[in-house]
Amino acid sequence: MHRLPWKWAWLPLLLLITAKLEQVGGRTHLDLARTDSQLTRLPFFGGGVGHLLRYLHPLAMSPPSERVRTSELRSELDANYVSYRGAQLWKLNFNATRGSSMEEREEDDELAEEAAERQVVSSPDAQFNEVVALFALTFAALIGSVLGQKLLLWRSVAVPEISGISGLPLALLNLNGSELYESTLEGLQWLSPLDLRRFDFLSPGSSFQINRRYRNGSHVQRYYGCQLWKVHETRLEQPKLRAFWRHFGSEVWNINQDGIDILIEQRNVADARKFMDKVGYSYNIMIDDIESAIDETYVEVPAVEHPLDSVRNNSLPWMEVPGSTMNWRRYHDQADIKQFLQTLLETYSENVELIQIGVTRNKRPLEVIRVSNGNPDNWAVFVDAGLQARDWLSPAALTYAISKLTHLWGKAQDEGQRQGRAEKAMRRIDWYFLPLANPDGYQYSRHTDRLWTKNRGYDSASGCYGVNLDRNFGYGWDGTGSTSNPCKNLYHGAHSFSEPESRAVRSFLSSMREYLGAYVSLGAYGQAITYPWGDADYVTENQRDLKQTARRAILALRRLNQAEYSSGTSYRQKLARPGNSADWVQDRIGPQLVFNMFLKDQGRYGYLLPPHYIVESGEEVFEFLRTIAQQLQ
Repeated sequence: MHRLPWKWAWLPLLLLITAKLEQVGGRTHLDLARTDSQLTRLPFFGGGVGHLLRYLHPLAMSPPSERVRTSELRSELDANYVSYRGAQLWKLNFNATRGSSMEEREEDDELAEEAAERQVVSSPDAQFNEVVALFALTFAALIGSVLGQKLLLWRSVAVPEISGISGLPLALLNLNGSELYESTLEGLQWLSPLDLRRFDFLSPGSSFQINRRYRNGSHVQRYYGCQLWKVHETRLEQPKLRAFWRHFGSEVWNINQDGIDILIEQRNVADARKFMDKVGYSYNIMIDDIESAIDETYVEVPAVEHPLDSVRNNSLPWMEVPGSTMNWRRYHDQADIKQFLQTLLETYSENVELIQIGVTRNKRPLEVIRVSNGNPDNWAVFVDAGLQARDWLSPAALTYAISKLTHLWGKAQDEGQRQGRAEKAMRRIDWYFLPLANPDGYQYSRHTDRLWTKNRGYDSASGCYGVNLDRNFGYGWDGTGSTSNPCKNLYHGAHSFSEPESRAVRSFLSSMREYLGAYVSLGAYGQAITYPWGDADYVTENQRDLKQTARRAILALRRLNQAEYSSGTSYRQKLARPGNSADWVQDRIGPQLVFNMFLKDQGRYGYLLPPHYIVESGEEVFEFLRTIAQQLQ
């Protein structure tokens, strides 16, 4: 009789323990999976560290009767209705790698014969059949008699092996440590009727690891239970809508053609719903838990889901910058961005120059990277990003566009390739990029308060920190849409240009007055290309050129990836911002083109856009800059 190898001797014991655990209280594993179980309400059993944090900050949970009202109604009206509440699908992932890793650790001579026996069945098919046989012998009796549940085994598709490396699947060679850990955790899921992801605190993408690395400490601002609502109205001056914002909304994130995005604190959610039901406004809950959405902005996109995979096919070579930590699979901090700029300076020293235009209150440098062929007759284009600290997308998208521009520029010089009209136009421009216009606020947003939007200037009279840099420029500085309260997010400062960041931009742009052809300020969010004015519905002298360029850019973005952007003046687009940089540049510098480009999205994630969209947004920024270069010619 074939004797089962010793490496599976632990399986019957584990299955027996699992079966005994399932008998607690006379419930099956389907009962334990329900959210109303007392076990799932305990920290670490109900959802990992995320539920532990919610345990410390309890949410207003609806009673179970409301949660199952729909299912009960369906069961009463439809005799054929079958409920799958609590049902689970188990997946068995199996390959020879884990067996091989165990064998490599065997060093005792006494186990040499057993190791040789294991090599006889080293193929994935043989090991799969072996464990299924053991599963049938041991688990069938326990499940049939104790649990009475049916199980489904789903076998993964085998991956072709590499010649010369026996037993190693091709996909495994592309796994890093975190991916191998996640694959192992997923492969063990079939052994337990509980969701093992609840105990996942080792994965880099887990809430525990994210908070341990980036948001560790009692000083971190939390947003448990806060929600982002989109109210389908565009006139905030309506009395009822004003009353709703004043009593229940902590902040208006955006006003656009789709509606008004309002942040609702957890303590006001229930009352806000009652108010909306009373007044009859239509709304959608875009984000039902801001804290969970914040965690998603810290994760790193897995390689299999990221466009970086196509780098191996040489389709996006600018995403691999030798000597830099930038990979655009996650949002990087200020040190990574600074190191990226330094790497570009060393790699493309003939065309790249770094210029420090000032320092922040915390003595962080404001660095502008210049990309040029040195022709004194070139027009200059200045592009900044990240004026709002919580806007992580625009610095990431701009650094991607910079990497693509420098790579294509250097490749054309080295190989002498023929270039199209757009590429030639881009090389006839002196590009000035300021990837981080608010580095102090950006770093504070990464480590303390994810939704922080101002810089880190200190007001001694009120004891509050920060000035909104996009309200601190001179034109329309004290208009409607900003505040003189230093503790509010829209605080415009003690006076115009009171902050070192805005003064540095003013001085640098003033020195370029004679040859500045275009100014672009990138930000989030809204998917809109706007131009002055923002304080009132006035017309600029160059509005025809602005309108024409914006329309061409919208068509180019639509051809690129079917992105739908809108265009118009800031005032018409409901994105009015008194004291913003674009209006000041239009008024005092007067270049041919002045734009604000608001990147993705239209309110689904708002400022908490996951890093999956970085590459797509970077391509959109590059396409917009190419359109501007063609228009300047």
